[in-house]
Amino acid sequence: MNRKHIFIALAIALPALAAAADVVNTKQNLLVAFNQEVNARLRYRAFADKADAEGFPGVAGLFRALAFSEGVHADNHARALETLGGRAVESVLVYRVETTRANLKESLRVERSESGTIYPAYLKQAAVDGNAQAVKSLEGAMASEGGHARLLSKVLRRAGEWKTKLVLLVCKACGYTTDDLSVKQCPYCAHPRAEFAEL
Repeated sequence: MNRKHIFIALAIALPALAAAADVVNTKQNLLVAFNQEVNARLRYRAFADKADAEGFPGVAGLFRALAFSEGVHADNHARALETLGGRAVESVLVYRVETTRANLKESLRVERSESGTIYPAYLKQAAVDGNAQAVKSLEGAMASEGGHARLLSKVLRRAGEWKTKLVLLVCKACGYTTDDLSVKQCPYCAHPRAEFAEL
């Protein structure tokens, strides 16, 4: 093979290799995101039980809604991972359950990190890769995590209302979570109100 043919072969192969590397990165990001969501769901369920034990049904309701939402994200990430030939394997982490106030603060910190740093990086890689399902899953989770942070911040500021039952809606398609009971459709994925879970 002469130099011209080698150059042409490299010119053809390098973009394909780069795309394959991107797919590997997106697969890895989706697997990490899947496990973040699985662990968040478990953590929020435990935090809900702690809030109930401390006499704060409003906070327990918030944590249960967040757990449901994180489950939606995990399912979406698993489906996106399958489109890339990957498989979602759970890796459960150890977490600590503190006081309800401490659990709220830690949850707020994590949600801000996910929506402001982690998911934007994953989304950028998935967009470069061109995997539409990965982009959709990551976009939905990123937007939803930002909403989780707003709800957690709101509840933290209103400690006097923690004993009051809180009703929340969660979109079953993307995990969007809101305390606005008048919502007609999901602002992120446009699913109708009828397809929301009320918790």
